[in-house]
Amino acid sequence: MRTDLLVGIACAILFFRAAQYERMAAWIWVLASGGLSLIASLIAGIGLVLLTQIGLFALMWWYNAYRHGRPGA
Repeated sequence: MRTDLLVGIACAILFFRAAQYERMAAWIWVLASGGLSLIASLIAGIGLVLLTQIGLFALMWWYNAYRHGRPGA
């Protein structure tokens, strides 16, 4: 098995656990992580897989931070 796909699977599991912890739709984040990993591994390799996963995590953080609205606003 290729290392970049293994990293993608590990990241998908991480996103599943993080989404469950934050009470978000876990399978949507797993599918996004797996799909991005597959596409990135076909295009460039492990570097792009890691960059896309970091970007997806930043998106997850942003979405979770602003989904309930800003406190005190």
